[in-house]
Amino acid sequence: MNKIWIGIIIGFINIVGVKAQYSEVGVLMGATNYLGDLVPPRQFFLEGNFSAGAVYQYNFTDRIGVRANVIYGKLKGSDANSSFDSGRRQRNLNFETDLLEISVMGQFNLLPFRPKRTYRPITPYGFVGIGVFHFNPRTTYLGREVYLQPLGTEGQGIEGYPDKYALWEIAIPAGVGVKFCLHSRVNLTVEIGFRKTFTDYIDDVSGDYVNIQTIRANNGLEAANLSNRTYDDNGRQVELAG
Repeated sequence: MNKIWIGIIIGFINIVGVKAQYSEVGVLMGATNYLGDLVPPRQFFLEGNFSAGAVYQYNFTDRIGVRANVIYGKLKGSDANSSFDSGRRQRNLNFETDLLEISVMGQFNLLPFRPKRTYRPITPYGFVGIGVFHFNPRTTYLGREVYLQPLGTEGQGIEGYPDKYALWEIAIPAGVGVKFCLHSRVNLTVEIGFRKTFTDYIDDVSGDYVNIQTIRANNGLEAANLSNRTYDDNGRQVELAG
Protein backbone atom coordinates (compact mmCIF):
# COMPACT_ATOMS: atom_id res chain seq x y z
CA MET A 1 0.00 0.00 0.00
CA ASN A 2 1.09 3.56 -0.55
CA LYS A 3 0.37 6.57 1.54
CA ILE A 4 -0.12 10.11 0.28
CA TRP A 5 0.55 12.94 2.65
CA ILE A 6 -0.48 16.48 1.80
CA GLY A 7 0.98 18.94 4.27
CA ILE A 8 1.12 22.63 4.97
CA ILE A 9 4.12 23.48 7.12
CA ILE A 10 3.86 26.75 9.01
CA GLY A 11 5.78 28.76 11.57
CA PHE A 12 9.41 28.07 10.68
CA ILE A 13 11.71 30.17 12.88
CA ASN A 14 15.08 30.83 11.24
CA ILE A 15 18.24 30.75 13.36
CA VAL A 16 21.01 32.34 11.30
CA GLY A 17 24.57 30.99 11.64
CA VAL A 18 27.84 31.52 9.92
CA LYS A 19 28.52 31.08 6.20
CA ALA A 20 24.82 31.27 5.35
CA GLN A 21 24.12 28.10 7.35
CA TYR A 22 21.03 28.20 9.52
CA SER A 23 18.46 25.98 11.21
CA GLU A 24 14.69 25.96 11.08
CA VAL A 25 12.21 24.50 13.52
CA GLY A 26 8.49 24.42 12.99
CA VAL A 27 5.14 22.73 13.05
CA LEU A 28 3.12 21.22 10.24
CA MET A 29 -0.54 20.72 9.58
CA GLY A 30 -2.15 18.93 6.67
CA ALA A 31 -3.77 15.67 5.67
CA THR A 32 -2.93 12.01 5.26
CA ASN A 33 -4.57 9.91 2.58
CA TYR A 34 -4.38 6.23 1.71
CA LEU A 35 -4.16 4.50 -1.69
CA GLY A 36 -4.64 0.75 -1.65
CA ASP A 37 -6.99 -2.21 -1.89
CA LEU A 38 -9.83 -0.65 0.12
CA VAL A 39 -10.39 2.48 -1.96
CA PRO A 40 -11.64 2.66 -5.57
CA PRO A 41 -8.91 3.00 -8.22
CA ARG A 42 -7.66 6.54 -8.90
CA GLN A 43 -9.61 8.00 -5.97
CA PHE A 44 -6.61 9.91 -4.65
CA PHE A 45 -8.32 12.10 -2.04
CA LEU A 46 -11.32 10.03 -0.95
CA GLU A 47 -10.32 9.29 2.65
CA GLY A 48 -8.33 12.34 3.78
CA ASN A 49 -7.65 12.79 7.49
CA PHE A 50 -6.07 15.58 9.52
CA SER A 51 -2.38 15.24 10.39
CA ALA A 52 0.09 17.28 12.41
CA GLY A 53 3.73 17.14 13.39
CA ALA A 54 7.04 18.86 13.99
CA VAL A 55 10.03 19.60 11.76
CA TYR A 56 13.69 20.44 12.23
CA GLN A 57 15.77 21.45 9.21
CA TYR A 58 19.44 22.34 8.88
CA ASN A 59 20.44 24.25 5.74
CA PHE A 60 24.03 23.75 4.57
CA THR A 61 23.65 26.23 1.71
CA ASP A 62 20.87 28.28 0.16
CA ARG A 63 20.01 25.24 -1.99
CA ILE A 64 20.70 22.13 0.13
CA GLY A 65 19.37 21.12 3.53
CA VAL A 66 18.51 18.08 5.63
CA ARG A 67 15.40 17.77 7.76
CA ALA A 68 13.79 15.48 10.30
CA ASN A 69 10.01 15.06 10.56
CA VAL A 70 7.74 13.55 13.19
CA ILE A 71 4.19 13.22 11.85
CA TYR A 72 0.98 11.86 13.33
CA GLY A 73 -2.11 11.16 11.24
CA LYS A 74 -4.74 8.57 10.35
CA LEU A 75 -5.42 6.36 7.36
CA LYS A 76 -8.68 4.63 6.49
CA GLY A 77 -10.46 2.91 3.64
CA SER A 78 -13.71 1.07 3.01
CA ASP A 79 -15.19 -1.14 0.31
CA ALA A 80 -18.47 0.70 0.89
CA ASN A 81 -17.08 3.49 -1.33
CA SER A 82 -16.69 1.17 -4.34
CA SER A 83 -19.27 0.19 -6.94
CA PHE A 84 -21.06 -3.17 -7.02
CA ASP A 85 -19.65 -3.81 -10.50
CA SER A 86 -16.10 -3.86 -9.15
CA GLY A 87 -16.86 -6.67 -6.68
CA ARG A 88 -15.27 -4.69 -3.87
CA ARG A 89 -18.59 -3.59 -2.38
CA GLN A 90 -19.57 -7.22 -1.82
CA ARG A 91 -16.22 -7.91 -0.13
CA ASN A 92 -17.37 -5.51 2.60
CA LEU A 93 -14.00 -4.85 4.24
CA ASN A 94 -12.87 -1.64 5.94
CA PHE A 95 -10.04 -0.43 8.14
CA GLU A 96 -8.67 2.54 10.05
CA THR A 97 -5.27 3.07 11.61
CA ASP A 98 -3.36 5.69 13.53
CA LEU A 99 -0.08 6.51 11.86
CA LEU A 100 3.19 7.75 13.36
CA GLU A 101 6.08 8.52 11.04
CA ILE A 102 9.67 9.49 11.85
CA SER A 103 11.79 10.40 8.84
CA VAL A 104 15.00 12.07 7.69
CA MET A 105 15.13 13.70 4.27
CA GLY A 106 17.35 15.76 2.03
CA GLN A 107 15.77 18.91 0.61
CA PHE A 108 16.94 20.55 -2.62
CA ASN A 109 15.86 24.07 -3.54
CA LEU A 110 15.46 24.81 -7.22
CA LEU A 111 16.39 28.47 -6.59
CA PRO A 112 18.76 29.90 -3.97
CA PHE A 113 16.67 30.63 -0.90
CA ARG A 114 17.88 33.52 1.25
CA PRO A 115 15.20 34.35 3.80
CA LYS A 116 16.83 37.60 5.03
CA ARG A 117 17.16 39.02 1.54
CA THR A 118 14.01 40.21 -0.19
CA TYR A 119 15.19 39.30 -3.68
CA ARG A 120 15.15 35.54 -2.88
CA PRO A 121 11.83 35.18 -1.02
CA ILE A 122 10.50 32.02 -2.72
CA THR A 123 11.69 28.72 -4.18
CA PRO A 124 10.24 25.42 -5.41
CA TYR A 125 11.98 22.39 -3.91
CA GLY A 126 12.04 18.62 -3.88
CA PHE A 127 12.78 16.16 -1.10
CA VAL A 128 13.55 12.46 -0.66
CA GLY A 129 14.63 10.39 2.30
CA ILE A 130 13.91 7.39 4.49
CA GLY A 131 11.64 6.87 7.47
CA VAL A 132 9.94 4.40 9.75
CA PHE A 133 6.26 4.36 10.57
CA HIS A 134 3.93 2.61 12.98
CA PHE A 135 0.45 1.40 12.04
CA ASN A 136 -2.09 -0.96 13.60
CA PRO A 137 -5.18 -1.57 11.43
CA ARG A 138 -8.56 -1.97 13.10
CA THR A 139 -12.16 -2.34 12.05
CA THR A 140 -15.60 -2.07 13.63
CA TYR A 141 -17.26 -5.42 14.32
CA LEU A 142 -20.50 -5.92 16.26
CA GLY A 143 -20.36 -2.35 17.46
CA ARG A 144 -16.81 -2.37 18.81
CA GLU A 145 -13.30 -1.72 17.51
CA VAL A 146 -11.20 -4.80 16.78
CA TYR A 147 -7.48 -4.73 15.99
CA LEU A 148 -6.79 -6.99 13.02
CA GLN A 149 -3.10 -7.87 13.18
CA PRO A 150 -3.37 -10.16 16.25
CA LEU A 151 -6.19 -12.14 14.58
CA GLY A 152 -4.28 -13.40 11.54
CA THR A 153 -7.15 -12.87 9.07
CA GLU A 154 -5.09 -14.27 6.17
CA GLY A 155 -3.82 -17.25 8.11
CA GLN A 156 -0.81 -15.54 9.66
CA GLY A 157 0.59 -17.59 12.50
CA ILE A 158 -0.90 -20.87 11.27
CA GLU A 159 1.58 -23.57 10.29
CA GLY A 160 2.30 -23.29 6.57
CA TYR A 161 1.31 -19.62 6.45
CA PRO A 162 3.40 -16.46 7.01
CA ASP A 163 4.11 -15.01 10.44
CA LYS A 164 2.05 -12.05 11.61
CA TYR A 165 3.22 -8.84 9.99
CA ALA A 166 5.24 -6.22 11.85
CA LEU A 167 3.60 -2.96 12.95
CA TRP A 168 6.77 -0.88 12.39
CA GLU A 169 7.86 -0.64 8.77
CA ILE A 170 10.18 1.35 6.49
CA ALA A 171 8.98 3.97 4.00
CA ILE A 172 10.62 6.14 1.35
CA PRO A 173 9.19 9.67 1.47
CA ALA A 174 9.51 11.89 -1.60
CA GLY A 175 7.71 14.96 -2.88
CA VAL A 176 7.74 18.56 -3.98
CA GLY A 177 6.80 21.88 -2.44
CA VAL A 178 7.11 25.64 -2.49
CA LYS A 179 8.77 27.68 0.25
CA PHE A 180 7.88 31.32 0.94
CA CYS A 181 9.71 33.84 3.10
CA LEU A 182 7.03 35.73 5.04
CA HIS A 183 9.50 37.51 7.31
CA SER A 184 13.24 37.38 7.94
CA ARG A 185 12.56 34.77 10.64
CA VAL A 186 9.33 33.08 9.43
CA ASN A 187 8.85 30.82 6.40
CA LEU A 188 5.71 29.17 5.06
CA THR A 189 5.96 25.89 3.16
CA VAL A 190 3.30 24.06 1.14
CA GLU A 191 4.10 20.57 -0.08
CA ILE A 192 2.75 17.23 -1.23
CA GLY A 193 4.60 14.07 -0.29
CA PHE A 194 4.23 10.43 -1.28
CA ARG A 195 5.40 7.47 0.81
CA LYS A 196 6.50 4.25 -0.85
CA THR A 197 5.99 1.55 1.77
CA PHE A 198 7.43 -1.96 2.02
CA THR A 199 4.41 -3.65 3.57
CA ASP A 200 1.17 -4.71 1.93
CA TYR A 201 -0.67 -4.89 5.25
CA ILE A 202 -1.44 -1.28 6.14
CA ASP A 203 -5.09 -2.24 5.54
CA ASP A 204 -4.68 -5.89 6.68
CA VAL A 205 -5.41 -7.03 3.10
CA SER A 206 -2.71 -8.63 0.96
CA GLY A 207 -2.83 -12.27 -0.13
CA ASP A 208 -5.41 -14.95 -0.88
CA TYR A 209 -8.50 -15.85 1.09
CA VAL A 210 -7.81 -18.73 3.47
CA ASN A 211 -10.37 -21.47 4.03
CA ILE A 212 -12.73 -20.19 6.72
CA GLN A 213 -12.70 -23.50 8.59
CA THR A 214 -8.89 -23.42 8.75
CA ILE A 215 -8.90 -19.93 10.27
CA ARG A 216 -11.72 -20.79 12.66
CA ALA A 217 -9.92 -23.90 13.92
CA ASN A 218 -6.55 -22.19 14.40
CA ASN A 219 -7.11 -18.45 14.92
CA GLY A 220 -10.65 -18.43 16.27
CA LEU A 221 -14.18 -17.48 15.28
CA GLU A 222 -13.60 -13.72 15.22
CA ALA A 223 -10.60 -14.07 12.90
CA ALA A 224 -12.68 -16.26 10.58
CA ASN A 225 -15.59 -13.82 10.52
CA LEU A 226 -13.34 -10.84 9.77
CA SER A 227 -11.27 -12.67 7.15
CA ASN A 228 -14.21 -12.55 4.75
CA ARG A 229 -17.25 -10.33 5.23
CA THR A 230 -19.06 -11.38 2.05
CA TYR A 231 -22.54 -12.80 2.69
CA ASP A 232 -25.23 -14.27 0.48
CA ASP A 233 -28.85 -13.09 0.36
CA ASN A 234 -29.69 -15.29 3.33
CA GLY A 235 -26.95 -13.80 5.49
CA ARG A 236 -24.60 -16.79 5.25
CA GLN A 237 -20.87 -16.19 4.94
CA VAL A 238 -19.66 -17.01 1.44
CA GLU A 239 -16.64 -19.32 1.21
CA LEU A 240 -13.97 -17.63 -0.93
CA ALA A 241 -10.79 -19.69 -0.41
CA GLY A 242 -8.11 -18.92 -2.97
